Amino acid sequence: MTITSHAGPIPAARGGIVPRGALLGLLGRAERVTQVSAPAGSGKTFLLRAWIAAALTDSAAWAPVQREERDPQRFWISVLNALRRTVAGSTLVRPLTAVPDLDGWAVVEGLLTDLEPLRERVWLVIDDAHELSSAEALRQLEVLLMRAPPELRFVLATRHDMRLGLHRLRLEGELTEIRAASLRFTLDEARALFAASGVELPESALTPLHARTEGWAAGLRLAALSLARHPDPERFAAEFSGSERTVAEYLLAEVLERQNEEVRRLLLRTSVLERVSGELADLLTGGSNGERILQDLEDAGAFVVSLDGRRSWFRYHRLFADLLQLELRRSEPGQLPALHVAAADWYTAHGYPAEAVRHAEATQDWDLRSIEAAGKHSGLHSRLVEPLTRGETRVLRYLPTNLSAPEIARELSLSVTTVRTHVRHIFAKLGANHRTEAVERARAVGLLAPSLALP
Repeated sequence: MTITSHAGPIPAARGGIVPRGALLGLLGRAERVTQVSAPAGSGKTFLLRAWIAAALTDSAAWAPVQREERDPQRFWISVLNALRRTVAGSTLVRPLTAVPDLDGWAVVEGLLTDLEPLRERVWLVIDDAHELSSAEALRQLEVLLMRAPPELRFVLATRHDMRLGLHRLRLEGELTEIRAASLRFTLDEARALFAASGVELPESALTPLHARTEGWAAGLRLAALSLARHPDPERFAAEFSGSERTVAEYLLAEVLERQNEEVRRLLLRTSVLERVSGELADLLTGGSNGERILQDLEDAGAFVVSLDGRRSWFRYHRLFADLLQLELRRSEPGQLPALHVAAADWYTAHGYPAEAVRHAEATQDWDLRSIEAAGKHSGLHSRLVEPLTRGETRVLRYLPTNLSAPEIARELSLSVTTVRTHVRHIFAKLGANHRTEAVERARAVGLLAPSLALP
Protein backbone atom coordinates (compact mmCIF):
# COMPACT_ATOMS: atom_id res chain seq x y z
CA MET A 1 0.00 0.00 0.00
CA THR A 2 1.26 3.49 -0.76
CA ILE A 3 0.23 7.00 0.00
CA THR A 4 1.09 9.56 -2.64
CA SER A 5 2.46 12.98 -1.75
CA HIS A 6 3.94 15.70 -3.90
CA ALA A 7 7.34 14.17 -3.11
CA GLY A 8 6.40 10.78 -4.53
CA PRO A 9 4.75 7.63 -3.19
CA ILE A 10 5.37 6.85 0.46
CA PRO A 11 5.40 3.12 1.24
CA ALA A 12 3.42 1.99 4.23
CA ALA A 13 4.52 -0.86 6.48
CA ARG A 14 2.54 -4.08 6.44
CA GLY A 15 -0.86 -3.41 7.91
CA GLY A 16 0.01 0.25 8.41
CA ILE A 17 -0.62 3.59 6.79
CA VAL A 18 0.92 7.02 7.15
CA PRO A 19 -1.42 9.98 7.80
CA ARG A 20 -1.14 12.18 4.73
CA GLY A 21 -1.36 15.67 6.22
CA ALA A 22 1.57 15.35 8.60
CA LEU A 23 3.75 13.74 5.95
CA LEU A 24 3.07 16.48 3.41
CA GLY A 25 3.86 19.12 6.02
CA LEU A 26 7.12 17.45 6.92
CA LEU A 27 8.33 16.87 3.35
CA GLY A 28 7.18 20.23 2.07
CA ARG A 29 9.15 22.38 4.53
CA ALA A 30 12.86 22.98 4.94
CA GLU A 31 13.17 24.95 8.18
CA ARG A 32 16.15 24.40 10.44
CA VAL A 33 14.22 22.36 13.01
CA THR A 34 11.12 20.17 12.70
CA GLN A 35 9.42 19.13 15.93
CA VAL A 36 6.97 16.22 15.78
CA SER A 37 5.19 16.42 19.13
CA ALA A 38 2.39 13.99 19.98
CA PRO A 39 1.40 11.42 22.65
CA ALA A 40 2.67 7.85 22.77
CA GLY A 41 1.43 5.67 19.95
CA SER A 42 0.64 8.55 17.60
CA GLY A 43 2.85 7.12 14.84
CA LYS A 44 5.80 9.54 15.08
CA THR A 45 8.52 6.94 14.59
CA PHE A 46 6.60 5.14 11.84
CA LEU A 47 6.01 8.43 10.02
CA LEU A 48 9.67 9.43 10.12
CA ARG A 49 10.97 6.01 9.08
CA ALA A 50 8.61 6.00 6.10
CA TRP A 51 9.76 9.51 5.15
CA ILE A 52 13.44 8.53 5.38
CA ALA A 53 12.92 5.33 3.39
CA ALA A 54 11.20 7.28 0.63
CA ALA A 55 13.42 10.32 0.27
CA LEU A 56 16.44 10.42 2.59
CA THR A 57 18.08 6.99 2.57
CA ASP A 58 21.69 8.24 2.62
CA SER A 59 21.24 11.68 4.14
CA ALA A 60 19.35 11.01 7.40
CA ALA A 61 21.07 10.24 10.70
CA TRP A 62 18.81 8.30 13.07
CA ALA A 63 19.66 8.78 16.78
CA PRO A 64 17.12 7.24 19.19
CA VAL A 65 17.30 8.28 22.84
CA GLN A 66 17.23 5.53 25.43
CA ARG A 67 14.51 5.61 28.08
CA GLU A 68 15.21 8.21 30.77
CA GLU A 69 18.64 8.87 29.28
CA ARG A 70 20.77 10.71 31.86
CA ASP A 71 24.21 10.06 30.36
CA PRO A 72 25.33 12.90 28.03
CA GLN A 73 28.34 10.88 26.89
CA ARG A 74 26.21 7.97 25.67
CA PHE A 75 23.81 10.35 23.93
CA TRP A 76 26.54 12.19 22.04
CA ILE A 77 28.27 9.01 20.97
CA SER A 78 24.93 7.88 19.53
CA VAL A 79 24.52 11.19 17.65
CA LEU A 80 28.03 11.14 16.19
CA ASN A 81 27.75 7.49 15.13
CA ALA A 82 24.44 8.25 13.41
CA LEU A 83 25.93 11.21 11.52
CA ARG A 84 28.92 9.11 10.43
CA ARG A 85 26.52 6.64 8.81
CA THR A 86 25.35 9.31 6.34
CA VAL A 87 27.26 9.83 3.07
CA ALA A 88 28.31 13.38 3.90
CA GLY A 89 28.95 12.71 7.58
CA SER A 90 31.15 9.67 6.91
CA THR A 91 33.90 11.93 5.50
CA LEU A 92 33.49 14.89 7.86
CA VAL A 93 32.62 13.65 11.34
CA ARG A 94 35.51 12.17 13.27
CA PRO A 95 34.91 8.95 15.24
CA LEU A 96 34.44 9.23 18.98
CA THR A 97 35.35 6.67 21.60
CA ALA A 98 33.89 6.61 25.09
CA VAL A 99 36.41 7.54 27.78
CA PRO A 100 35.79 8.31 31.47
CA ASP A 101 36.50 12.04 31.16
CA LEU A 102 34.68 12.68 27.87
CA ASP A 103 33.23 16.21 27.98
CA GLY A 104 29.93 16.77 26.18
CA TRP A 105 30.72 20.45 25.57
CA ALA A 106 33.98 19.51 23.88
CA VAL A 107 32.09 16.98 21.76
CA VAL A 108 29.64 19.65 20.56
CA GLU A 109 32.45 22.09 19.73
CA GLY A 110 34.32 19.38 17.86
CA LEU A 111 31.20 18.40 15.94
CA LEU A 112 30.54 22.01 14.95
CA THR A 113 34.10 22.23 13.65
CA ASP A 114 33.75 18.97 11.71
CA LEU A 115 30.53 20.11 10.06
CA GLU A 116 31.73 23.56 8.96
CA PRO A 117 32.53 22.34 5.41
CA LEU A 118 29.11 20.64 5.05
CA ARG A 119 27.59 21.61 1.69
CA GLU A 120 24.84 19.04 1.20
CA ARG A 121 21.69 18.59 3.24
CA VAL A 122 21.88 16.16 6.18
CA TRP A 123 18.97 15.48 8.55
CA LEU A 124 19.61 14.54 12.17
CA VAL A 125 16.54 12.73 13.51
CA ILE A 126 16.44 12.41 17.30
CA ASP A 127 13.71 9.91 18.14
CA ASP A 128 12.11 9.85 21.62
CA ALA A 129 13.79 13.18 22.37
CA HIS A 130 11.58 13.57 25.46
CA GLU A 131 13.58 10.78 27.11
CA LEU A 132 16.67 13.00 27.26
CA SER A 133 16.49 13.85 30.96
CA SER A 134 20.03 15.19 31.38
CA ALA A 135 19.77 18.98 31.76
CA GLU A 136 23.38 19.31 30.63
CA ALA A 137 22.80 17.28 27.48
CA LEU A 138 19.75 19.42 26.68
CA ARG A 139 21.79 22.62 26.97
CA GLN A 140 24.45 21.12 24.73
CA LEU A 141 21.84 20.09 22.18
CA GLU A 142 20.44 23.63 22.19
CA VAL A 143 23.91 24.99 21.36
CA LEU A 144 24.19 22.56 18.45
CA LEU A 145 20.73 23.54 17.18
CA MET A 146 21.55 27.24 17.20
CA ARG A 147 25.10 27.09 15.81
CA ALA A 148 25.01 24.22 13.34
CA PRO A 149 25.64 25.01 9.66
CA PRO A 150 22.47 25.65 7.64
CA GLU A 151 22.76 22.36 5.76
CA LEU A 152 22.32 20.33 8.98
CA ARG A 153 18.61 20.09 9.69
CA PHE A 154 17.08 18.63 12.87
CA VAL A 155 13.95 16.54 13.44
CA LEU A 156 12.85 16.02 17.05
CA ALA A 157 10.28 13.28 17.66
CA THR A 158 8.91 13.84 21.16
CA ARG A 159 5.87 13.40 23.38
CA HIS A 160 6.05 17.01 24.54
CA ASP A 161 7.56 20.28 23.38
CA MET A 162 11.29 20.43 24.00
CA ARG A 163 12.76 23.26 26.09
CA LEU A 164 15.49 24.12 23.65
CA GLY A 165 14.91 27.78 22.89
CA LEU A 166 12.65 26.80 20.02
CA HIS A 167 10.53 29.91 20.57
CA ARG A 168 13.32 31.93 18.95
CA LEU A 169 13.28 29.70 15.89
CA ARG A 170 9.49 29.96 15.77
CA LEU A 171 9.70 33.75 15.59
CA GLU A 172 12.37 33.54 12.87
CA GLY A 173 10.26 31.16 10.77
CA GLU A 174 12.84 28.38 11.20
CA LEU A 175 10.62 25.90 13.06
CA THR A 176 8.17 23.39 11.58
CA GLU A 177 5.73 21.99 14.17
CA ILE A 178 3.73 18.81 13.59
CA ARG A 179 1.33 18.00 16.40
CA ALA A 180 -1.11 15.30 17.39
CA ALA A 181 -3.96 16.71 15.30
CA SER A 182 -1.94 16.19 12.11
CA LEU A 183 -1.15 12.60 13.06
CA ARG A 184 -4.73 11.54 13.77
CA PHE A 185 -6.12 9.11 11.24
CA THR A 186 -9.07 10.25 9.20
CA LEU A 187 -12.01 7.92 8.74
CA ASP A 188 -10.74 7.00 5.26
CA GLU A 189 -7.25 6.26 6.61
CA ALA A 190 -8.74 4.09 9.37
CA ARG A 191 -10.72 2.21 6.74
CA ALA A 192 -7.53 1.65 4.73
CA LEU A 193 -5.69 0.47 7.85
CA PHE A 194 -8.35 -2.15 8.58
CA ALA A 195 -8.47 -3.24 4.93
CA ALA A 196 -4.69 -3.75 4.95
CA SER A 197 -5.16 -6.00 7.98
CA GLY A 198 -7.84 -8.03 6.21
CA VAL A 199 -10.73 -6.50 8.19
CA GLU A 200 -13.83 -5.16 6.47
CA LEU A 201 -16.24 -3.24 8.72
CA PRO A 202 -19.55 -1.66 7.75
CA GLU A 203 -19.79 2.09 8.23
CA SER A 204 -22.14 1.58 11.18
CA ALA A 205 -19.28 -0.15 13.04
CA LEU A 206 -16.30 1.73 11.62
CA THR A 207 -17.56 5.25 12.33
CA PRO A 208 -18.11 4.88 16.09
CA LEU A 209 -14.86 2.89 16.42
CA HIS A 210 -12.95 5.70 14.73
CA ALA A 211 -14.65 8.25 16.99
CA ARG A 212 -13.86 6.16 20.07
CA THR A 213 -10.15 6.05 19.23
CA GLU A 214 -10.15 9.72 18.19
CA GLY A 215 -7.94 8.72 15.27
CA TRP A 216 -5.15 7.56 17.61
CA ALA A 217 -2.80 5.41 15.55
CA ALA A 218 -1.92 2.84 18.22
CA GLY A 219 -5.55 2.40 19.24
CA LEU A 220 -6.61 1.77 15.64
CA ARG A 221 -3.68 -0.58 15.03
CA LEU A 222 -4.43 -2.60 18.17
CA ALA A 223 -8.10 -2.73 17.20
CA ALA A 224 -7.16 -3.96 13.71
CA LEU A 225 -4.94 -6.72 15.10
CA SER A 226 -7.70 -7.93 17.42
CA LEU A 227 -10.44 -7.63 14.80
CA ALA A 228 -8.46 -9.74 12.33
CA ARG A 229 -8.82 -12.80 14.57
CA HIS A 230 -12.15 -12.07 16.25
CA PRO A 231 -15.15 -14.29 15.35
CA ASP A 232 -17.56 -11.33 15.47
CA PRO A 233 -15.71 -8.19 14.29
CA GLU A 234 -18.78 -5.94 14.34
CA ARG A 235 -19.58 -6.78 17.96
CA PHE A 236 -15.92 -6.33 18.96
CA ALA A 237 -15.82 -2.93 17.21
CA ALA A 238 -18.97 -1.82 19.02
CA GLU A 239 -17.53 -2.84 22.42
CA PHE A 240 -13.94 -1.67 21.84
CA SER A 241 -12.65 0.53 24.68
CA GLY A 242 -9.58 1.44 26.66
CA SER A 243 -10.20 -1.51 28.95
CA GLU A 244 -9.54 -3.95 26.07
CA ARG A 245 -6.47 -5.93 27.15
CA THR A 246 -3.94 -4.82 24.53
CA VAL A 247 -4.94 -1.16 24.76
CA ALA A 248 -4.93 -1.22 28.56
CA GLU A 249 -1.47 -2.79 28.65
CA TYR A 250 -0.11 -0.15 26.29
CA LEU A 251 -1.59 2.82 28.13
CA LEU A 252 -0.54 1.43 31.50
CA ALA A 253 3.08 0.97 30.44
CA GLU A 254 3.46 4.12 28.36
CA VAL A 255 1.40 6.62 30.33
CA LEU A 256 -0.08 5.74 33.72
CA GLU A 257 2.84 3.85 35.25
CA ARG A 258 5.20 6.69 34.35
CA GLN A 259 3.36 9.09 36.69
CA ASN A 260 4.08 9.62 40.36
CA GLU A 261 1.58 8.68 43.06
CA GLU A 262 0.03 12.16 43.32
CA VAL A 263 -0.65 12.32 39.58
CA ARG A 264 -1.98 8.75 39.39
CA ARG A 265 -4.37 9.50 42.25
CA LEU A 266 -5.68 12.57 40.44
CA LEU A 267 -6.11 10.73 37.14
CA LEU A 268 -7.94 7.80 38.69
CA ARG A 269 -10.28 9.77 40.93
CA THR A 270 -11.22 12.33 38.29
CA SER A 271 -11.89 9.65 35.66
CA VAL A 272 -15.52 9.60 36.86
CA LEU A 273 -15.91 13.06 35.28
CA GLU A 274 -16.59 13.89 31.65
CA ARG A 275 -14.54 17.07 32.12
CA VAL A 276 -12.41 18.23 35.01
CA SER A 277 -11.13 21.54 36.38
CA GLY A 278 -8.35 22.10 38.87
CA GLU A 279 -10.80 23.01 41.63
CA LEU A 280 -12.89 19.90 41.03
CA ALA A 281 -9.77 17.73 40.89
CA ASP A 282 -8.61 19.13 44.25
CA LEU A 283 -12.03 18.34 45.74
CA LEU A 284 -11.92 14.69 44.64
CA THR A 285 -8.29 14.10 45.62
CA GLY A 286 -7.87 16.29 48.69
CA GLY A 287 -4.92 17.97 46.96
CA SER A 288 -4.15 21.56 46.02
CA ASN A 289 -2.23 21.38 42.75
CA GLY A 290 -4.93 20.05 40.45
CA GLU A 291 -4.82 22.71 37.76
CA ARG A 292 -1.03 22.70 37.55
CA ILE A 293 -0.95 18.89 37.32
CA LEU A 294 -3.56 18.87 34.55
CA GLN A 295 -1.68 21.53 32.61
CA ASP A 296 1.58 19.63 33.04
CA LEU A 297 -0.07 16.42 31.84
CA GLU A 298 -1.32 18.16 28.72
CA ASP A 299 2.13 19.62 28.10
CA ALA A 300 3.64 16.14 28.52
CA GLY A 301 1.35 14.60 25.89
CA ALA A 302 -0.32 12.34 28.45
CA PHE A 303 -3.76 12.09 26.75
CA VAL A 304 -5.13 15.15 28.57
CA VAL A 305 -6.77 17.84 26.41
CA SER A 306 -7.64 21.39 27.47
CA LEU A 307 -11.14 22.58 26.59
CA ASP A 308 -10.78 26.34 26.87
CA GLY A 309 -8.26 29.06 26.10
CA ARG A 310 -7.44 29.62 29.77
CA ARG A 311 -6.62 25.90 30.18
CA SER A 312 -8.88 25.61 33.21
CA TRP A 313 -11.11 22.75 31.97
CA PHE A 314 -9.79 19.46 30.63
CA ARG A 315 -10.92 16.10 29.37
CA TYR A 316 -9.18 12.75 28.91
CA HIS A 317 -8.82 10.87 25.66
CA ARG A 318 -11.73 8.45 25.52
CA LEU A 319 -9.64 5.28 25.60
CA PHE A 320 -7.46 6.67 28.38
CA ALA A 321 -10.57 7.53 30.40
CA ASP A 322 -11.79 3.94 29.94
CA LEU A 323 -8.50 2.62 31.32
CA LEU A 324 -8.53 5.03 34.27
CA GLN A 325 -12.07 4.02 35.20
CA LEU A 326 -11.06 0.35 35.04
CA GLU A 327 -8.07 0.97 37.30
CA LEU A 328 -10.21 2.98 39.72
CA ARG A 329 -12.71 0.11 40.00
CA ARG A 330 -9.81 -2.26 40.67
CA SER A 331 -7.91 -0.12 43.17
CA GLU A 332 -10.58 1.89 45.01
CA PRO A 333 -14.02 0.41 44.31
CA GLY A 334 -15.38 1.65 47.62
CA GLN A 335 -14.60 5.25 46.69
CA LEU A 336 -16.90 5.41 43.65
CA PRO A 337 -20.12 6.46 45.45
CA ALA A 338 -18.31 9.14 47.47
CA LEU A 339 -16.64 10.54 44.35
CA HIS A 340 -19.97 10.79 42.52
CA VAL A 341 -21.64 12.43 45.54
CA ALA A 342 -18.84 15.00 45.83
CA ALA A 343 -19.03 15.73 42.09
CA ALA A 344 -22.83 16.09 42.25
CA ASP A 345 -22.56 18.54 45.16
CA TRP A 346 -19.91 20.60 43.38
CA TYR A 347 -21.86 20.78 40.11
CA THR A 348 -25.03 21.77 41.96
CA ALA A 349 -23.25 24.52 43.88
CA HIS A 350 -21.72 25.89 40.69
CA GLY A 351 -24.87 25.93 38.60
CA TYR A 352 -24.53 22.76 36.52
CA PRO A 353 -27.62 20.74 37.46
CA ALA A 354 -27.39 18.42 34.43
CA GLU A 355 -23.97 17.15 35.54
CA ALA A 356 -25.21 17.02 39.14
CA VAL A 357 -28.06 14.74 38.09
CA ARG A 358 -25.74 12.48 36.11
CA HIS A 359 -23.41 11.93 39.06
CA ALA A 360 -26.22 11.49 41.54
CA GLU A 361 -27.80 8.93 39.23
CA ALA A 362 -24.47 7.05 39.13
CA THR A 363 -24.78 6.47 42.88
CA GLN A 364 -28.17 4.80 42.35
CA ASP A 365 -29.53 6.96 45.18
CA TRP A 366 -32.11 9.53 44.10
CA ASP A 367 -32.58 10.75 47.69
CA LEU A 368 -29.18 12.43 47.79
CA ARG A 369 -29.08 15.94 49.19
CA SER A 370 -27.37 17.09 45.98
CA ILE A 371 -30.41 16.07 43.94
CA GLU A 372 -32.70 17.81 46.38
CA ALA A 373 -30.55 20.92 46.04
CA ALA A 374 -30.62 20.64 42.26
CA GLY A 375 -34.38 20.36 42.38
CA LYS A 376 -34.69 23.50 44.51
CA HIS A 377 -32.24 25.32 42.28
CA SER A 378 -34.05 24.59 39.02
CA GLY A 379 -37.50 23.26 39.74
CA LEU A 380 -36.23 20.01 38.27
CA HIS A 381 -38.60 17.52 39.93
CA SER A 382 -41.76 19.58 39.60
CA ARG A 383 -41.32 20.45 35.95
CA LEU A 384 -40.14 17.16 34.42
CA VAL A 385 -42.38 14.16 33.82
CA GLU A 386 -39.46 12.00 34.94
CA PRO A 387 -35.70 12.56 35.23
CA LEU A 388 -33.52 12.15 32.17
CA THR A 389 -31.35 9.09 32.04
CA ARG A 390 -27.57 9.39 31.84
CA GLY A 391 -27.63 8.69 28.11
CA GLU A 392 -30.36 11.28 27.52
CA THR A 393 -28.43 13.86 29.55
CA ARG A 394 -25.33 13.31 27.41
CA VAL A 395 -27.33 13.78 24.20
CA LEU A 396 -29.10 16.84 25.63
CA ARG A 397 -25.78 18.68 25.95
CA TYR A 398 -25.41 18.55 22.15
CA LEU A 399 -28.88 19.82 21.27
CA PRO A 400 -27.90 23.54 21.53
CA THR A 401 -25.22 22.91 18.87
CA ASN A 402 -25.65 22.64 15.11
CA LEU A 403 -24.64 19.00 15.04
CA SER A 404 -26.98 16.57 13.30
CA ALA A 405 -28.04 13.26 14.86
CA PRO A 406 -25.35 11.30 12.92
CA GLU A 407 -22.71 13.83 14.04
CA ILE A 408 -23.84 13.59 17.67
CA ALA A 409 -23.70 9.81 17.33
CA ARG A 410 -20.07 10.03 16.20
CA GLU A 411 -19.14 12.35 19.05
CA LEU A 412 -20.66 10.01 21.66
CA SER A 413 -19.71 6.73 19.94
CA LEU A 414 -23.38 5.73 19.72
CA SER A 415 -25.54 4.51 16.89
CA VAL A 416 -27.73 7.05 15.11
CA THR A 417 -30.78 5.04 16.16
CA THR A 418 -29.81 5.32 19.84
CA VAL A 419 -29.32 9.09 19.56
CA ARG A 420 -32.68 9.57 17.87
CA THR A 421 -34.36 7.42 20.54
CA HIS A 422 -32.79 9.55 23.29
CA VAL A 423 -33.96 12.72 21.51
CA ARG A 424 -37.55 11.43 21.35
CA HIS A 425 -37.45 10.64 25.07
CA ILE A 426 -36.01 14.08 25.84
CA PHE A 427 -38.82 15.73 23.89
CA ALA A 428 -41.42 13.67 25.74
CA LYS A 429 -39.99 14.37 29.20
CA LEU A 430 -39.67 18.09 28.50
CA GLY A 431 -43.02 18.34 26.76
CA ALA A 432 -41.35 19.72 23.63
CA ASN A 433 -42.30 19.28 19.98
CA HIS A 434 -38.99 20.16 18.34
CA ARG A 435 -35.31 20.69 19.10
CA THR A 436 -35.36 24.43 19.73
CA GLU A 437 -38.28 24.08 22.14
CA ALA A 438 -36.50 21.22 23.94
CA VAL A 439 -33.40 23.40 24.43
CA GLU A 440 -35.48 26.31 25.73
CA ARG A 441 -37.35 24.11 28.21
CA ALA A 442 -34.13 22.37 29.32
CA ARG A 443 -32.70 25.79 30.12
CA ALA A 444 -35.87 26.81 31.89
CA VAL A 445 -35.66 23.83 34.28
CA GLY A 446 -31.92 24.21 34.78
CA LEU A 447 -30.73 21.21 32.78
CA LEU A 448 -28.92 23.61 30.46
CA ALA A 449 -27.70 26.94 31.77
CA PRO A 450 -28.04 29.88 29.34
CA SER A 451 -24.26 30.06 28.97
CA LEU A 452 -23.62 26.31 29.14
CA ALA A 453 -22.29 25.13 25.81
CA LEU A 454 -20.27 22.07 25.02
CA PRO A 455 -16.58 22.95 25.45
